Amino acid sequence: METTEKTSRGRRIAILVFRIAVILAACAAFTVYAVGRPELKWYDLAAPFSALALFAAVLMPAAPRIVDLFSGKDEFPAENRRKPVWRTILLVMLGALFVHIVTFLLGMLVYSRINPDCALKNVWSWSWMKSNTDARHYINIAENWYQKEGNDKLLIVFFPMLPVLIRGFNFITKDSYLSGQMINLIATVLGSGMVYLTLREVLGEKRSVASAFIALLVPGAIFFNSPMSEPLFLLFTFSAFFFMQRKRYVLSGVFVALSGFTRSLGVLAAIPLALVGLNELIGLIREKKPWSKRLAALIAGGLISVLGTLGYLYINYSVHGDPFKFFEFQWSNWHQKACPFYDTVRYIVDPYLISSAAEGSESFYSLWLPQVIAIFGSLILMLTRSKKLPAAYTVYFLCYFAVAIGCTWLLSAVRYLSLAVPLIAALGLICDKKWKTAVVFSLLVPAYAVYTWLYMRGLGIY
Repeated sequence: METTEKTSRGRRIAILVFRIAVILAACAAFTVYAVGRPELKWYDLAAPFSALALFAAVLMPAAPRIVDLFSGKDEFPAENRRKPVWRTILLVMLGALFVHIVTFLLGMLVYSRINPDCALKNVWSWSWMKSNTDARHYINIAENWYQKEGNDKLLIVFFPMLPVLIRGFNFITKDSYLSGQMINLIATVLGSGMVYLTLREVLGEKRSVASAFIALLVPGAIFFNSPMSEPLFLLFTFSAFFFMQRKRYVLSGVFVALSGFTRSLGVLAAIPLALVGLNELIGLIREKKPWSKRLAALIAGGLISVLGTLGYLYINYSVHGDPFKFFEFQWSNWHQKACPFYDTVRYIVDPYLISSAAEGSESFYSLWLPQVIAIFGSLILMLTRSKKLPAAYTVYFLCYFAVAIGCTWLLSAVRYLSLAVPLIAALGLICDKKWKTAVVFSLLVPAYAVYTWLYMRGLGIY
């Protein structure tokens, strides 16, 4: 009894210390930021302060689970694993196929109404190939690979997984757009199945089914219908989490590597992989059980997990002689480099959101307002749900959020955040009753439709 009381007391102290450390770290970060930007007025600091405060606040309810994670308490015990119900998996995937086809056709219908003079044969490809998105760049890479000279040299900033697969499919289809759509259809259907399989061990049966369709109907999921890398990223990242939760570290590392070869954010899934592995090792050591084989598996998975990113860096080196050449082009052509995520919030709100509203610009409701809603909405959602999510999910979300949002010219916050595993899980958590599920989808479906309409109009949907 005395040992249990000491353990409980120690846990409470650890939680308190962790929370105090988070608050102090956030205060220090904001102080350094404010002092380093003397040109900013007090009202300029309101948005970054709010974003940083919410970011830190996400860790407050999650603190007990984070402390437990580092004490060896298993977040994904074997008894929570459930045997796959293949009938349910099949129904989820068929439902995903239906949703994918319907949303694709919906986009074509909207495009044809907006552009009545467009020939029907062109609506098929033009509707989901908006010129100011990255779809054409992926197809260009697939057909011509990365170039050392000319304007196409800039395309090194796009990751190679989708172009490589398109090149492979082109041996059959002879059409890059068709290949891209086939890949995305397959990845969307399989990805929805992996959302269900991964989250059923965290959320339960009904909420994991709802989550599989939430992933397809968040506004940023409109890009599943375009030759973009979003469906592949969803598939690989959820697969990485699925095997991570089952302590299959090598397989998890393989899918982290595939995700990292698909998008720059993919390698971040190595963080929860490391956390879950560390959690298991601490538990084994505390219980005085053999742990060397598990350590070897974790190291192997960790080494494999970075291979996708290393492969992309090697392509940079082989084409341009510099593994980090993409950084140069991101800045010179897209004016993007890393910055604190709270500074991103500052410049989005002022000048862009405020000035576009004052001017009556369409970018106010197509670009800047959706980004502000996505950024603050995701933080608030995680604040209310992090207590019920695994600590590895919360830590991954904060890392993902900080990297995705922390850049100097952010245009795609909605698209990036729509793919975050913890956010899909957090929305799924809401669906514990039928009426709550109905509310969630009654909000998502109109938002998806509006976002599709804005996309088809050629507005700032990136």
